[in-house]
Amino acid sequence: ARKYIESLPHMPQQDLKAVFRGANPLAVDLLEKMLILDSDKRITASEALAHPYFVQYHDPDDEPEAELYDESIENKERTIEEWK
Repeated sequence: ARKYIESLPHMPQQDLKAVFRGANPLAVDLLEKMLILDSDKRITASEALAHPYFVQYHDPDDEPEAELYDESIENKERTIEEWK
């Protein structure tokens, strides 16, 4: 997916404040942070839940975090029988 994105022609970033004129500024700020293509710079799920847009819903005592996904299983060679 990264190679495909990098192969696309450069397009200037849209001003989401203009696109969503009249929208809640906190919602637009969160959306901008969620749409960053570089995953190292993109807001994480935990950071998003702590964003001011969600302050009225945020309850740190009721927000379990999932374990990191082990993608090593994706690269493992398996027989058809093992996949069944």
